[in-house]
Amino acid sequence: MSRRRGFTLIELMVALVVVATVATAVYLRGGETVGQIAVLERRTLARWVAENEIERARLARHTAGEEAIPLAAGATRHRVTLGGREWSVEANVSTTSHPWLRRVEYSVFVLEDGEQFGPVDQVTAFIGQY
Repeated sequence: MSRRRGFTLIELMVALVVVATVATAVYLRGGETVGQIAVLERRTLARWVAENEIERARLARHTAGEEAIPLAAGATRHRVTLGGREWSVEANVSTTSHPWLRRVEYSVFVLEDGEQFGPVDQVTAFIGQY
């Protein structure tokens, strides 16, 4: 009797199980990567929003004229659009030991479907009168 060449049914089934396991692992890892990319994009845009607010406050000090008034202490909140998304920015201004220097804490929240999520990012800056 001659032996036929080829794979047995059991060998094919084992190979199929190995391929299915690897394919499932690759699929799940790809889903995690897509989720991580979305989180990184959201954090990056939130940081840009916060940095824009810092520069806006600093520029306001320079364009207010020669006698620029320091930022008033307290909290403010407003909305910003960046990257096709709506953001809510909360600025908490507090005084420092120097009369012309203010500490500003910016908290950036993402607005989705009318709801606020976050803060996605928080940045602290020191802004002077001059």
